Amino acid sequence: MKFSALSLGLIAAFSGAGHAAPVTEYNSCINSVALQMISLFQTGSTGLSYADCRKDSDGSGYASGIISFTTRHGDALKVIQEFRTTGSYKGEFDEYMDTLEEYADSGSRSTKNLDGYCDAWNAAADNFEFRLAQFTIVYDKYDVPSQEYIDEIGIKLSVTRAVLYDTAIVDGLGSSKSTLGGIFKATNNAFDSDVTGESGNSVTVNDKYQVDEAIWLEKFLDIREKNSSAGRKNIEAYRSIITRNELNWSDSVTVTDSDGDDVVINCDFT
Repeated sequence: MKFSALSLGLIAAFSGAGHAAPVTEYNSCINSVALQMISLFQTGSTGLSYADCRKDSDGSGYASGIISFTTRHGDALKVIQEFRTTGSYKGEFDEYMDTLEEYADSGSRSTKNLDGYCDAWNAAADNFEFRLAQFTIVYDKYDVPSQEYIDEIGIKLSVTRAVLYDTAIVDGLGSSKSTLGGIFKATNNAFDSDVTGESGNSVTVNDKYQVDEAIWLEKFLDIREKNSSAGRKNIEAYRSIITRNELNWSDSVTVTDSDGDDVVINCDFT
């Protein structure tokens, strides 16, 4: 199944059925590239792994789907709950719901009583509504909250918006120093004067300083690398984009993968 940049925008940028509307104009190319980069460094392929399901290497129970939704953190449960509201749901996950809710509430790393869960996830991934449920949760849980930072300081560049999205998914949305909120705050606090550059846009830091956006982003990546053990490959890939000066995207972007090879990521994806 192939989703174009346009169709991803139509899939994700809806406001009905209780889903949050985007804070700023939804740019499906940015989100498409970011999701493919996450997939590239998790699975070695830019193709989105709707059916992927495995025990999480970090001990978060089972990890599955396009961004490795986990049973420990509850986002896998949210995907399933969304799927259960559709006419396509046929009870595939009913036997696991009590356990999934228990593990999400307690933050359990256990996979006990989830025998066959990955088989159910694999089978459900053939269903369009289940794939759509994965996009819906990514959008509601990660995209909208991460993009609120755009308006706060006036972010314009595609690469910066994608980095915030990537950080929210990989590191989380909290306020601790290793999550998006903490990294964002620490980056702003690292500047105590105006800083000029050549990116074509300046962000307003702490309501007082004008900082070139690319310079702000480089500082953000430095602080993210220092404070978080996750997403190191993603950080280097985004640095390669900055080095190439591919700051805004419309069709594709080139990244350097962990083997040092250049990979072209298109806005359309499978």
